Amino acid sequence: MKPNYFYLFIIVILPYSCSLDRLPKVDNFLSNAINEKIVKPEDSIQYNCSKRKTFYLFYLNEGESIWLVLPDREFKLTQIEESQNIYSNNITTLEISSEKTQIRNENEILYDQCIKKKSEI
Repeated sequence: MKPNYFYLFIIVILPYSCSLDRLPKVDNFLSNAINEKIVKPEDSIQYNCSKRKTFYLFYLNEGESIWLVLPDREFKLTQIEESQNIYSNNITTLEISSEKTQIRNENEILYDQCIKKKSEI
């Protein structure tokens, strides 16, 4: 009786193809918590806010506008002429202060009690 090489090949390869070290690691699969991982954009300024929220911004055009990076979107805000520390696009407004920086839209405050992260040396 001739050995069937196909079956021999499958028997030898099967344990290696189903290796358990390639499965993703799950710490707690019953948890409903979602851990957002945000990669810090290069040369950006990081702000840490209440409820463990974080956003980043870049100054553009010598401070006349900023590029705001949130976890789920990013967009440009333009400086309001009356104030040097308020930027808006008529939907979202960023108010920068040394004590209380916040991002709000027309109806609610999205990011509150934000503090600029000190630069790491």
